[in-house]
Amino acid sequence: MITRILTAIVALLLLVPLLIWGGVWGAGALFALIAGFSVYEMLGCCGLFKKWAVSITSIIVAAFISISPVWDTNIAAKVIILGLPALTVLFLIFAVITHANTDVERLLMFITLFTYITAGFTALSFMRVSYGLWAVALVLSVAWATDTFAYFSGMLFGNKKLCPNISPKKTIAGAIGGTAFGTAAGVLVFWLADRNPLLGLIALPLSIVSQFGDLAASVIKRRFGVKDYGKIFPGHGGVLDRFDSIIPVAIISLALLFVLGV
Repeated sequence: MITRILTAIVALLLLVPLLIWGGVWGAGALFALIAGFSVYEMLGCCGLFKKWAVSITSIIVAAFISISPVWDTNIAAKVIILGLPALTVLFLIFAVITHANTDVERLLMFITLFTYITAGFTALSFMRVSYGLWAVALVLSVAWATDTFAYFSGMLFGNKKLCPNISPKKTIAGAIGGTAFGTAAGVLVFWLADRNPLLGLIALPLSIVSQFGDLAASVIKRRFGVKDYGKIFPGHGGVLDRFDSIIPVAIISLALLFVLGV
C-alpha cells in the first residue's frame, strides 16, 4: 500500500504543475502523451503490438486527435467525425489483406477500444480549451476521489463483495464510500470555481460512471488474460490502469456540461 501511495504522490507532483502552469498547450500535450501510451498498452493487451501497420498508426493518430482541440475545436470535431471512421476502414482493409494471420475479433475489439480511449482524452482537451482548468479538475477529482475512497472504504468496512467475478477486491461498502466522496469532490470543484455548487451534483452519476469504467477495464483484462495493462507505475500498473476510470468520466462530463450550458 505504501508503494501505491508514494507512486500516486509522485505522479500528482508531475502532472498537476503541467496542468496548472502549462496552459492549454501543456495540457493538450499531456493528454496526447497519455492517449498514446494508453493505446500502446491496449495494443499489447489485445496482442496486436507487433502488427506494425496498426500499432504505429493508432498510437500516432490517438495522440494527434487528443491534442487537436488545442489548435481549433471546430477542426477537431471534423477530425473526429471523419478521421475515426476513416481509420476504421483502413484497419478493416488491413484485416482483409492479412486475414491469414490476423485475429479479426481482436482487431475489431481494439478498434472499439481505440475509439473509446481517444474520445476520452480528446474530451479532456476540449474541456481545457472550452471550459477551463476547473472542468479538467472536475473529471480528475471525481474519478480519483472515487477510486481512492472506494479503496479505503472497502479496506475498512468492506465485507460483501461487489463483483467478485470481475474484480474480487471491490466491495459494496467501497462503492458507496467512493460514490459519496467522489460526489463531494465534484461539488467542491464547482464551489471553488465559483459556480453553482448544486450543479456539482452531476458528480454523483459521474462517480458511478467512474466505477463502471474501472470494472469495464477489468472485464477487458480478464478477457485477454492480463493482470495489468502495464508496469510503469509501481503498485498501480500501467498508464491505462490509472486512467481507466477517467476516460468515461471525461466523455460523460463533456456531454453534461454542454447539455446543462455550464
